[in-house]
Amino acid sequence: MSSQEGILYQALLNAAADGIIIINYRGIIETFSPAAEQLFGYQAEEVIGRNVSILMPKEIAIKHDEYIHGHLTTGKTEIIGRGREVVACRKNGELFEMHLSIGKTIGLDQKPAFVGICHDLTEYKRALYQLERIDMRYRSVFDSQGLFIVRMTLDGEIMLANRTFESLFNVPVTKRVDKFVDCLFESSKSEFVSRLEMMRHGGENEFKLPLTLQVGGQCNEVEWWLRRVTDRDGTHIQAVGIDVSEKVIAANEAFFLKHFDTVTRLPNLEFIRKKFDLLGPASKAQPYAFVQFELANLKRILKLDGNTEVDEKLRRITSVFDQDSTIVMASRLAQGCFLVVYRVPHYCDVEDYVGACLNNLQEMLNLHEVIATELRAGCAVYEPGESFDQSVARSHMALVHSEQENIPLVLYNEAIQKQYERSKLIEKNLLTALGLGKIKVFMQPKIDLRSKEVCGFEALMRWHDSKLGFVSPLEIINVVNELDLVVELDKYIITKTLNAIQAHRSIFCEATPVSINVSARSFVRRDVIEHLILGLQERGLPSQVVEVEVTEDAVLSIGEAVKANADLLRTHRIKICLDDFGTGYSALSYLGKLPLDNLKIDRAFVNDVKTHRGRVMLEAIVSIAKSLNLTVTAEGIEDQEQHDILAGMGCDFAQGFLYSKAIPTEDLHQFLSGRRECSQFLNS
Repeated sequence: MSSQEGILYQALLNAAADGIIIINYRGIIETFSPAAEQLFGYQAEEVIGRNVSILMPKEIAIKHDEYIHGHLTTGKTEIIGRGREVVACRKNGELFEMHLSIGKTIGLDQKPAFVGICHDLTEYKRALYQLERIDMRYRSVFDSQGLFIVRMTLDGEIMLANRTFESLFNVPVTKRVDKFVDCLFESSKSEFVSRLEMMRHGGENEFKLPLTLQVGGQCNEVEWWLRRVTDRDGTHIQAVGIDVSEKVIAANEAFFLKHFDTVTRLPNLEFIRKKFDLLGPASKAQPYAFVQFELANLKRILKLDGNTEVDEKLRRITSVFDQDSTIVMASRLAQGCFLVVYRVPHYCDVEDYVGACLNNLQEMLNLHEVIATELRAGCAVYEPGESFDQSVARSHMALVHSEQENIPLVLYNEAIQKQYERSKLIEKNLLTALGLGKIKVFMQPKIDLRSKEVCGFEALMRWHDSKLGFVSPLEIINVVNELDLVVELDKYIITKTLNAIQAHRSIFCEATPVSINVSARSFVRRDVIEHLILGLQERGLPSQVVEVEVTEDAVLSIGEAVKANADLLRTHRIKICLDDFGTGYSALSYLGKLPLDNLKIDRAFVNDVKTHRGRVMLEAIVSIAKSLNLTVTAEGIEDQEQHDILAGMGCDFAQGFLYSKAIPTEDLHQFLSGRRECSQFLNS
């Protein structure tokens, strides 16, 4: 080969887009073009002089030399001059498909050589795969079970439909239904026809339309995309629909959950507000009674019957509503609280009318019931021109008053409004009062009925505000319950009481302990009991300098928390008094289950001590307490006769205005000095 030919040969080799590989008759690579370098990842110097089998997968490579030997021996030329697809191997071990054309020539040594032209098929194969996928996608979309595909004329005649659409019918839809409109539920037909008319006359080319398909007795909610298209078959409408029946059902369920109560299926307050606002002027001109009522003994029913029985009772309330034609609307506001709007006759007394309605409801609920349902209600008369929310708020104020005063039915009036506003003002100022320590602790002396000496004290809270004046303990407790600050208040009173004891150690000692009231909610809290015990330890006070008073509802269910806290108090030698005995659940079995020390008789029993019935009740209570080795305290003693009767019964201690009201701690020295002087005068 001349030098000029060599230059042209090398230029051709370098310019070739396909890889060119020349091997000798033994399979040894002699030439490896730049394109081959790029294709296989080898540099020419890495492969020249090596067997071409390094460019092949192992299973092919081990047989390659046999193929060459066979060709040279037999002269068969099946692969010479023909192209074929083979699998090759790159330097990094990656396999790929390529098109290989092999030619035969005579080398400079006059021996046969082979030229291989290698073309990478990777992109080609990828393109084929994508085309196949597109075709498969088209077929899968057309036959998709999730899509309805229909082609129709501009007049709505069905030309073609996929199997999903046809499956709605027993026979192919083209044999069963000629027009698409005949597949629709009656309410959807007019909308579809009007849109079709617009498309036919050059209006919208494409739109989305929810329609209801009706096949026999079955209905399917379908969202359709309809598009006017023109192709070689002419102009027609391509319709693609998605069955959204489950979506519609889910939306309806979501709407129900948002606006209705799941137990009673009654609408919520927002829903009936909108419903009431839609009433016309004529309807709103007549009187309505907005009544909020609640199951007063819900906690007891829940405890004894459980949630399932309570839910059934609540559903029974709804069934009673359904039978009452005077009820305009009703809503469940909370677990046991409802709002009912009654249509009230012009001629009747509202309170009597509502009372009769509630009595009827209560009777219906208590049919065949072991535990009677007790209703408590507040009522406000709707006045034309007022808002729905005003009437709801007023009925709520009346219900709150009903609860506070223990009255079955309360009709809203201005006095209740003022009391409610005062309560809201107390709510507003309470946190500040607690933060600044404005709620004080006063001490009411406890008298030993035998010795007539002061034997202890009860810590009672007192609050005098510059704007509110004197705020009674009952008002404070009501607001604290409303704001869920019971535990915080109990800890506050404990701290205040312990500070007072520490500041007056000459008055408070083991012989004259201070009783601290702990609410039922706090008595089950370990942190509250520990707050008391740690407070005593931090101040270096003996634990016997305090006692704990807890009401009956704290021990309604003797759970593990109640037992554990009672045992903890007993371990630290702090006595426990059961307060207001007889006013709560009064289950005598509870008395023997807790380590109690004292039983305090409520003032309601003391007030009746002068009657035969009242005396019998008190004697029974004292007798039970004594049989359980409990001391007995009577509160609310107001005259000497009550004192004498209770002392004669064996009552141990007493409190009341006969001896002293609750007084500031700093005035106790003067009080005790006065009692000593009086005692000395009487004994002289």
